[in-house]
Amino acid sequence: MDATDWPLGNKSWLMGIQTHISHDDGSEGTNVFGPRDYGPKTLKAGTLQCNIFVNTTGEVDKTFTPRLYKID
Repeated sequence: MDATDWPLGNKSWLMGIQTHISHDDGSEGTNVFGPRDYGPKTLKAGTLQCNIFVNTTGEVDKTFTPRLYKID
């Protein structure tokens, strides 16, 4: 999915990604939550655990009741 698929481009609040990277070289892992600025990132080799959050809105109530879903 490309950032241009979202109405606000790569600054979209409609999607967030939470990750934990456990590095193979034994260095300390990294916790990241990226609600914006999607794009390619260089990472060390390791195990990646990822949660994707999608904020959906209805046509009528989009400014009043956003709903946040977690995709495992």
